[in-house]
Amino acid sequence: MSGSSKTAMGYVETNWSLPRAYQEIIERQNVYDGTWQKTPSMGWMFIPLTQYHGGGAAATIEPLHEHLDHYRRRMINLLGAGVQAIYRGPRLYDTEETKTMVHDMVSFYKKHKEILDADIIHLRRPDGKDWDGILHVNPKADEKGFLMLYNPLEKEITRTIKVSLYYTGLKSKARIIDQNGNSQRYKVQNKEMTISVKIPKHGYVWYVIK
Repeated sequence: MSGSSKTAMGYVETNWSLPRAYQEIIERQNVYDGTWQKTPSMGWMFIPLTQYHGGGAAATIEPLHEHLDHYRRRMINLLGAGVQAIYRGPRLYDTEETKTMVHDMVSFYKKHKEILDADIIHLRRPDGKDWDGILHVNPKADEKGFLMLYNPLEKEITRTIKVSLYYTGLKSKARIIDQNGNSQRYKVQNKEMTISVKIPKHGYVWYVIK
């Protein structure tokens, strides 16, 4: 933002000493708030694999295999937003299972890199009380939209969400492909679509829009 290629997304250092569950929500808030005036790849984030500013075991991800689900959520929080991070620790994986998870997350990002690095439309700011989400848009790409939704709650939720497709360039219809490869066509009315989604507890879902 001052002639360089990258700047901090914006976060409070001592937040990374809070319990892991808090860090997940704060992380998504940082991305949500930090991408109004810059694209995702312009702002870097931070994942403390080891203790940072205190907090002890409750605040750290190491040993990685013991907190694999949390580690996966931290990676999808950022890679799903097109944001790169500094991973503070001596290693990215400690077991074959952890290595597979990291590999899968990186492969996911590389496969959808063009749209994940694109501009973000802000849908609902994370507050830990209900779903939150973002929409990537790029009318010039094959994948014109990428819908990323999260559920911080202790239970599975079903929500009906209106999504503006104005900046995707889609005007009358859209093909939506979920993370399992299932495809469905939607009508675009008034430059938006209405989609019903089911998000698992402490989980996420994503959809490619073409």
